Amino acid sequence: MNESYPELKPNKQSLMPSLLLHIGHPKTGTTALQSVLSANADILLKNASVLYPTKAEPIEFKHAFAIPWLLQADNHSIRRRSKASGDDLKEISRRYWHCLVTEVQQANHKTLILSAEGFWDAAKQVTKEQANFFRRKLYDISNHVTVIAYLKSPAPYFLSKINQKLRNFRAVTLPKSNYLSRAIQDWESIGFDDYSWRIFDRTLLTNQDIIDDFCAHYLPDSLSATDLTREGVEQANSSVSNEALVILEELTSAYPVLLENVYDHRRYKIIEILKQSDRSIGGKARPSLKESAAAGIVKRCSDLGWLQDRGLSFPDIDPAWIHQTATTDLPNTFTCVSDFCPIDSDRLAELRGVAGEAIEALFRPEPKRIFWRFPRFNKR
Repeated sequence: MNESYPELKPNKQSLMPSLLLHIGHPKTGTTALQSVLSANADILLKNASVLYPTKAEPIEFKHAFAIPWLLQADNHSIRRRSKASGDDLKEISRRYWHCLVTEVQQANHKTLILSAEGFWDAAKQVTKEQANFFRRKLYDISNHVTVIAYLKSPAPYFLSKINQKLRNFRAVTLPKSNYLSRAIQDWESIGFDDYSWRIFDRTLLTNQDIIDDFCAHYLPDSLSATDLTREGVEQANSSVSNEALVILEELTSAYPVLLENVYDHRRYKIIEILKQSDRSIGGKARPSLKESAAAGIVKRCSDLGWLQDRGLSFPDIDPAWIHQTATTDLPNTFTCVSDFCPIDSDRLAELRGVAGEAIEALFRPEPKRIFWRFPRFNKR
Protein backbone atom coordinates (compact mmCIF):
# COMPACT_ATOMS: atom_id res chain seq x y z
CA MET A 1 0.00 0.00 0.00
CA ASN A 2 1.68 3.22 -1.16
CA GLU A 3 -1.22 5.66 -1.54
CA SER A 4 -1.89 8.24 1.15
CA TYR A 5 -5.26 9.44 2.40
CA PRO A 6 -4.75 12.56 4.55
CA GLU A 7 -8.24 13.85 3.79
CA LEU A 8 -9.80 11.11 5.93
CA LYS A 9 -8.35 12.30 9.23
CA PRO A 10 -11.22 12.64 11.73
CA ASN A 11 -11.95 15.78 13.71
CA LYS A 12 -9.90 15.88 16.89
CA GLN A 13 -11.11 16.41 20.41
CA SER A 14 -8.72 18.48 22.49
CA LEU A 15 -9.43 16.54 25.69
CA MET A 16 -8.47 13.20 24.19
CA PRO A 17 -5.01 11.74 24.84
CA SER A 18 -2.18 11.48 22.35
CA LEU A 19 -1.26 7.98 21.19
CA LEU A 20 2.21 6.49 20.88
CA LEU A 21 1.87 3.50 18.53
CA HIS A 22 5.02 1.40 18.91
CA ILE A 23 5.23 -1.03 15.95
CA GLY A 24 8.64 -2.71 16.41
CA HIS A 25 10.47 -3.52 14.31
CA PRO A 26 11.11 -7.16 15.28
CA LYS A 27 14.25 -8.04 17.28
CA THR A 28 14.72 -4.56 18.75
CA GLY A 29 14.10 -5.27 22.43
CA THR A 30 10.32 -5.02 22.12
CA THR A 31 9.60 -7.86 24.55
CA ALA A 32 11.71 -6.26 27.30
CA LEU A 33 10.19 -2.82 26.67
CA GLN A 34 6.61 -4.09 26.66
CA SER A 35 7.17 -6.15 29.78
CA VAL A 36 8.60 -3.19 31.69
CA LEU A 37 5.79 -0.87 30.58
CA SER A 38 3.19 -3.46 31.58
CA ALA A 39 4.81 -4.19 34.97
CA ASN A 40 4.91 -0.45 35.71
CA ALA A 41 1.47 0.48 34.35
CA ASP A 42 0.32 1.92 37.71
CA ILE A 43 3.46 4.04 38.09
CA LEU A 44 3.18 5.33 34.52
CA LEU A 45 -0.41 6.40 35.06
CA LYS A 46 0.14 7.91 38.51
CA ASN A 47 3.45 9.70 37.91
CA ALA A 48 3.18 10.73 34.26
CA SER A 49 -0.47 10.37 33.17
CA VAL A 50 0.60 7.65 30.72
CA LEU A 51 -1.73 4.71 30.14
CA TYR A 52 -0.30 1.38 29.04
CA PRO A 53 -3.39 -0.87 28.81
CA THR A 54 -3.04 -4.16 30.68
CA LYS A 55 -6.59 -5.38 31.34
CA ALA A 56 -7.92 -6.39 27.92
CA GLU A 57 -8.42 -10.12 27.47
CA PRO A 58 -6.64 -12.27 26.40
CA ILE A 59 -4.30 -10.59 28.89
CA GLU A 60 -0.73 -10.07 27.61
CA PHE A 61 1.97 -7.48 28.13
CA LYS A 62 1.68 -6.48 24.45
CA HIS A 63 -1.28 -5.47 22.27
CA ALA A 64 -0.90 -7.81 19.32
CA PHE A 65 -4.44 -9.20 19.65
CA ALA A 66 -5.76 -5.87 18.34
CA ILE A 67 -4.11 -6.34 14.93
CA PRO A 68 -6.49 -8.79 13.18
CA TRP A 69 -9.48 -6.54 13.93
CA LEU A 70 -7.86 -3.14 13.38
CA LEU A 71 -6.03 -4.01 10.17
CA GLN A 72 -7.88 -7.14 9.05
CA ALA A 73 -4.41 -8.68 8.93
CA ASP A 74 -3.32 -12.21 9.71
CA ASN A 75 -0.36 -12.97 11.94
CA HIS A 76 1.21 -16.36 12.60
CA SER A 77 2.18 -15.72 16.21
CA ILE A 78 -1.30 -14.37 17.07
CA ARG A 79 -2.92 -17.42 15.46
CA ARG A 80 -0.66 -19.66 17.51
CA ARG A 81 -1.33 -17.91 20.81
CA SER A 82 -5.09 -17.70 20.28
CA LYS A 83 -5.38 -21.17 18.70
CA ALA A 84 -7.80 -19.58 16.24
CA SER A 85 -7.78 -18.37 12.64
CA GLY A 86 -9.98 -16.67 10.06
CA ASP A 87 -13.25 -15.21 11.31
CA ASP A 88 -12.78 -16.78 14.75
CA LEU A 89 -9.50 -14.92 15.19
CA LYS A 90 -11.05 -11.63 14.04
CA GLU A 91 -13.88 -12.06 16.54
CA ILE A 92 -11.38 -12.63 19.35
CA SER A 93 -9.53 -9.54 18.16
CA ARG A 94 -12.73 -7.47 17.96
CA ARG A 95 -13.66 -8.35 21.55
CA TYR A 96 -10.09 -7.63 22.66
CA TRP A 97 -10.18 -4.18 21.04
CA HIS A 98 -13.54 -3.29 22.62
CA CYS A 99 -12.21 -4.35 26.02
CA LEU A 100 -9.09 -2.23 25.50
CA VAL A 101 -11.17 0.77 24.43
CA THR A 102 -13.22 0.45 27.63
CA GLU A 103 -10.03 0.58 29.69
CA VAL A 104 -8.87 3.65 27.76
CA GLN A 105 -12.21 5.45 28.26
CA GLN A 106 -12.27 4.76 31.98
CA ALA A 107 -8.74 6.00 32.69
CA ASN A 108 -7.73 9.62 33.18
CA HIS A 109 -4.56 10.08 31.12
CA LYS A 110 -2.79 12.37 28.67
CA THR A 111 -0.74 9.81 26.79
CA LEU A 112 -1.68 6.34 25.58
CA ILE A 113 0.82 3.67 24.50
CA LEU A 114 -0.01 0.69 22.29
CA SER A 115 2.83 -1.67 21.43
CA ALA A 116 3.08 -4.76 19.24
CA GLU A 117 5.81 -5.64 16.76
CA GLY A 118 3.18 -7.45 14.68
CA PHE A 119 2.09 -4.02 13.47
CA TRP A 120 5.38 -3.64 11.55
CA ASP A 121 4.40 -5.76 8.54
CA ALA A 122 0.65 -5.37 8.87
CA ALA A 123 0.36 -2.14 6.88
CA LYS A 124 1.50 -3.77 3.63
CA GLN A 125 -1.57 -6.00 3.57
CA VAL A 126 -4.29 -3.40 3.98
CA THR A 127 -6.54 -1.90 1.33
CA LYS A 128 -7.62 1.73 1.24
CA GLU A 129 -10.83 0.87 3.08
CA GLN A 130 -8.99 -1.10 5.73
CA ALA A 131 -6.50 1.73 6.26
CA ASN A 132 -9.35 4.19 6.71
CA PHE A 133 -11.05 1.87 9.22
CA PHE A 134 -7.79 1.55 11.15
CA ARG A 135 -7.28 5.30 11.30
CA ARG A 136 -10.82 5.96 12.46
CA LYS A 137 -10.49 3.44 15.28
CA LEU A 138 -7.28 5.03 16.56
CA TYR A 139 -8.67 8.55 16.34
CA ASP A 140 -11.73 7.39 18.27
CA ILE A 141 -9.47 7.10 21.32
CA SER A 142 -6.81 9.77 20.66
CA ASN A 143 -6.34 13.18 19.13
CA HIS A 144 -2.76 12.75 17.90
CA VAL A 145 -1.00 9.59 16.70
CA THR A 146 2.77 9.12 16.62
CA VAL A 147 4.03 5.92 15.01
CA ILE A 148 7.32 4.72 16.52
CA ALA A 149 9.73 2.04 15.31
CA TYR A 150 13.32 1.11 16.09
CA LEU A 151 15.24 -0.16 13.05
CA LYS A 152 17.82 -2.93 13.33
CA SER A 153 20.78 -3.27 10.99
CA PRO A 154 20.19 -5.97 8.31
CA ALA A 155 22.90 -8.48 9.28
CA PRO A 156 22.19 -8.56 13.06
CA TYR A 157 18.47 -8.64 12.28
CA PHE A 158 18.91 -11.62 9.96
CA LEU A 159 20.99 -13.46 12.55
CA SER A 160 18.25 -12.92 15.15
CA LYS A 161 15.66 -14.02 12.61
CA ILE A 162 17.49 -17.30 11.90
CA ASN A 163 17.61 -18.06 15.62
CA GLN A 164 13.99 -17.16 16.27
CA LYS A 165 12.58 -19.01 13.27
CA LEU A 166 14.47 -22.23 13.96
CA ARG A 167 13.62 -22.10 17.67
CA ASN A 168 9.98 -21.92 16.58
CA PHE A 169 10.51 -24.74 14.05
CA ARG A 170 9.66 -22.47 11.13
CA ALA A 171 11.28 -21.96 7.75
CA VAL A 172 13.90 -19.21 7.41
CA THR A 173 13.71 -16.80 4.48
CA LEU A 174 16.15 -14.12 3.40
CA PRO A 175 14.95 -10.57 4.07
CA LYS A 176 13.61 -8.71 1.05
CA SER A 177 16.03 -6.18 -0.39
CA ASN A 178 13.76 -3.24 0.51
CA TYR A 179 12.02 -4.55 3.63
CA LEU A 180 12.87 -1.43 5.67
CA SER A 181 11.86 1.26 3.18
CA ARG A 182 8.77 -0.68 2.10
CA ALA A 183 7.38 -0.86 5.64
CA ILE A 184 8.23 2.78 6.38
CA GLN A 185 6.53 3.97 3.19
CA ASP A 186 3.48 1.80 3.83
CA TRP A 187 3.06 3.27 7.29
CA GLU A 188 3.68 6.86 6.21
CA SER A 189 1.07 6.49 3.46
CA ILE A 190 -1.64 5.92 6.09
CA GLY A 191 -1.24 9.54 7.14
CA PHE A 192 -0.89 9.71 10.91
CA ASP A 193 0.39 12.88 12.59
CA ASP A 194 4.01 11.97 13.24
CA TYR A 195 6.47 9.19 12.54
CA SER A 196 9.61 8.49 14.52
CA TRP A 197 12.17 6.07 13.09
CA ARG A 198 15.17 5.40 15.32
CA ILE A 199 18.23 3.22 14.82
CA PHE A 200 18.44 0.29 17.24
CA ASP A 201 22.13 0.16 18.09
CA ARG A 202 23.61 0.05 21.57
CA THR A 203 26.00 2.90 20.74
CA LEU A 204 23.08 5.18 19.84
CA LEU A 205 20.52 4.28 22.51
CA THR A 206 20.26 6.34 25.69
CA ASN A 207 22.44 4.55 28.26
CA GLN A 208 22.75 1.79 25.63
CA ASP A 209 19.31 0.59 26.72
CA ILE A 210 16.00 0.39 24.83
CA ILE A 211 13.88 1.19 27.90
CA ASP A 212 15.95 4.23 28.88
CA ASP A 213 15.87 5.40 25.26
CA PHE A 214 12.09 5.05 24.93
CA CYS A 215 11.53 6.94 28.18
CA ALA A 216 13.96 9.70 27.22
CA HIS A 217 12.49 10.30 23.77
CA TYR A 218 8.79 9.61 24.11
CA LEU A 219 7.60 9.85 27.72
CA PRO A 220 7.06 13.03 29.80
CA ASP A 221 10.01 14.57 31.59
CA SER A 222 8.23 13.98 34.89
CA LEU A 223 9.03 10.28 34.49
CA SER A 224 12.52 8.82 34.71
CA ALA A 225 13.47 5.34 33.58
CA THR A 226 14.93 4.84 37.06
CA ASP A 227 11.38 5.09 38.42
CA LEU A 228 10.46 1.87 36.62
CA THR A 229 11.08 -1.48 38.24
CA ARG A 230 12.60 -4.21 36.10
CA GLU A 231 12.40 -6.98 38.66
CA GLY A 232 10.68 -10.07 37.37
CA VAL A 233 9.92 -8.61 33.94
CA GLU A 234 10.06 -10.88 30.93
CA GLN A 235 13.07 -10.55 28.70
CA ALA A 236 13.29 -11.42 25.04
CA ASN A 237 13.59 -15.11 24.25
CA SER A 238 17.26 -16.04 24.64
CA SER A 239 19.10 -17.34 21.62
CA VAL A 240 20.78 -20.70 21.27
CA SER A 241 24.19 -21.40 19.75
CA ASN A 242 24.90 -22.03 16.07
CA GLU A 243 25.56 -25.66 16.94
CA ALA A 244 22.15 -25.94 18.64
CA LEU A 245 20.57 -24.54 15.47
CA VAL A 246 22.15 -27.36 13.46
CA ILE A 247 20.55 -29.87 15.83
CA LEU A 248 17.18 -28.11 15.45
CA GLU A 249 17.48 -28.44 11.67
CA GLU A 250 18.22 -32.14 12.01
CA LEU A 251 15.29 -32.70 14.37
CA THR A 252 12.86 -30.87 12.09
CA SER A 253 13.95 -33.08 9.20
CA ALA A 254 13.73 -36.26 11.27
CA TYR A 255 10.41 -35.38 12.94
CA PRO A 256 8.19 -33.35 10.56
CA VAL A 257 5.52 -33.13 13.26
CA LEU A 258 7.63 -30.41 14.92
CA LEU A 259 7.16 -28.26 11.84
CA GLU A 260 3.52 -29.13 11.33
CA ASN A 261 2.12 -28.99 14.86
CA VAL A 262 2.78 -25.71 16.67
CA TYR A 263 1.08 -27.10 19.78
CA ASP A 264 3.36 -30.12 20.14
CA HIS A 265 4.61 -29.94 23.75
CA ARG A 266 7.99 -31.38 22.75
CA ARG A 267 8.97 -28.20 20.88
CA TYR A 268 9.34 -26.17 24.06
CA LYS A 269 11.09 -29.01 25.88
CA ILE A 270 13.66 -29.40 23.10
CA ILE A 271 14.57 -25.71 23.26
CA GLU A 272 14.97 -25.87 27.05
CA ILE A 273 17.19 -28.95 26.76
CA LEU A 274 19.39 -27.20 24.19
CA LYS A 275 19.63 -24.01 26.24
CA GLN A 276 20.70 -25.94 29.32
CA SER A 277 23.15 -28.02 27.31
CA ASP A 278 24.61 -24.88 25.71
CA ARG A 279 25.28 -23.49 29.17
CA SER A 280 26.69 -26.72 30.56
CA ILE A 281 29.34 -27.28 27.88
CA GLY A 282 30.36 -23.62 27.71
CA GLY A 283 32.53 -22.39 24.87
CA LYS A 284 31.37 -19.90 22.27
CA ALA A 285 27.60 -20.19 22.51
CA ARG A 286 26.79 -16.72 21.17
CA PRO A 287 25.24 -17.00 17.67
CA SER A 288 27.11 -15.36 14.79
CA LEU A 289 27.14 -15.03 11.01
CA LYS A 290 30.03 -15.81 8.72
CA GLU A 291 31.66 -12.57 7.58
CA SER A 292 30.80 -13.40 3.98
CA ALA A 293 27.15 -13.98 4.89
CA ALA A 294 26.91 -10.73 6.85
CA ALA A 295 28.43 -8.81 3.93
CA GLY A 296 26.09 -10.57 1.52
CA ILE A 297 23.00 -9.64 3.53
CA VAL A 298 24.07 -5.98 3.61
CA LYS A 299 24.81 -5.92 -0.12
CA ARG A 300 21.37 -7.36 -0.85
CA CYS A 301 19.75 -4.28 0.74
CA SER A 302 18.66 -1.83 -1.93
CA ASP A 303 17.33 0.84 0.44
CA LEU A 304 20.36 1.77 2.56
CA GLY A 305 20.96 4.87 0.44
CA TRP A 306 17.28 5.79 0.77
CA LEU A 307 17.57 5.49 4.54
CA GLN A 308 20.80 7.47 4.58
CA ASP A 309 19.10 10.31 2.72
CA ARG A 310 16.58 10.42 5.57
CA GLY A 311 19.36 10.62 8.17
CA LEU A 312 19.15 6.94 9.12
CA SER A 313 22.50 5.13 9.06
CA PHE A 314 23.60 1.95 10.81
CA PRO A 315 26.95 2.30 12.64
CA ASP A 316 28.01 -1.26 11.74
CA ILE A 317 27.71 -0.74 7.97
CA ASP A 318 30.63 0.63 5.98
CA PRO A 319 29.27 3.62 4.01
CA ALA A 320 31.25 2.38 1.00
CA TRP A 321 28.93 -0.64 0.78
CA ILE A 322 25.77 1.40 0.50
CA HIS A 323 26.04 2.13 -3.21
CA GLN A 324 27.85 -1.06 -4.21
CA THR A 325 26.32 -3.56 -6.58
CA ALA A 326 24.46 -6.45 -5.00
CA THR A 327 26.95 -9.04 -6.29
CA THR A 328 27.39 -11.66 -3.61
CA ASP A 329 28.11 -15.36 -3.17
CA LEU A 330 25.10 -15.64 -0.88
CA PRO A 331 22.57 -18.32 -1.89
CA ASN A 332 19.32 -16.94 -3.31
CA THR A 333 17.37 -18.73 -0.59
CA PHE A 334 18.16 -19.88 2.91
CA THR A 335 19.70 -23.32 2.61
CA CYS A 336 21.05 -24.46 5.97
CA VAL A 337 22.65 -22.98 9.08
CA SER A 338 26.17 -24.09 8.18
CA ASP A 339 26.05 -22.07 4.93
CA PHE A 340 25.45 -18.87 6.88
CA CYS A 341 26.87 -19.43 10.36
CA PRO A 342 30.27 -20.74 11.50
CA ILE A 343 29.97 -24.16 13.12
CA ASP A 344 32.44 -25.59 15.64
CA SER A 345 32.37 -29.32 14.81
CA ASP A 346 33.90 -30.34 18.15
CA ARG A 347 31.37 -28.28 20.08
CA LEU A 348 28.54 -29.67 17.95
CA ALA A 349 29.63 -33.24 18.76
CA GLU A 350 29.79 -32.41 22.47
CA LEU A 351 26.37 -30.75 22.37
CA ARG A 352 24.88 -33.80 20.67
CA GLY A 353 26.37 -35.98 23.39
CA VAL A 354 24.97 -33.86 26.22
CA ALA A 355 21.51 -33.14 24.76
CA GLY A 356 20.92 -36.19 22.58
CA GLU A 357 19.63 -38.67 25.14
CA ALA A 358 17.13 -36.24 26.69
CA ILE A 359 15.81 -35.18 23.28
CA GLU A 360 15.53 -38.74 21.97
CA ALA A 361 13.57 -39.70 25.08
CA LEU A 362 10.86 -37.23 24.04
CA PHE A 363 10.15 -39.27 20.91
CA ARG A 364 10.12 -42.76 22.41
CA PRO A 365 6.70 -44.37 22.62
CA GLU A 366 5.31 -44.38 26.10
CA PRO A 367 5.45 -47.84 27.63
CA LYS A 368 2.12 -49.57 27.74
CA ARG A 369 0.84 -50.42 31.14
CA ILE A 370 -0.51 -53.91 31.46
CA PHE A 371 -3.03 -54.70 34.13
CA TRP A 372 -3.50 -58.35 34.97
CA ARG A 373 -6.92 -59.51 35.92
CA PHE A 374 -6.87 -62.07 38.63
CA PRO A 375 -9.83 -64.36 39.16
CA ARG A 376 -12.01 -63.65 42.09
CA PHE A 377 -12.35 -66.32 44.70
CA ASN A 378 -15.43 -66.55 46.80
CA LYS A 379 -14.76 -66.40 50.46
CA ARG A 380 -16.01 -69.37 52.36
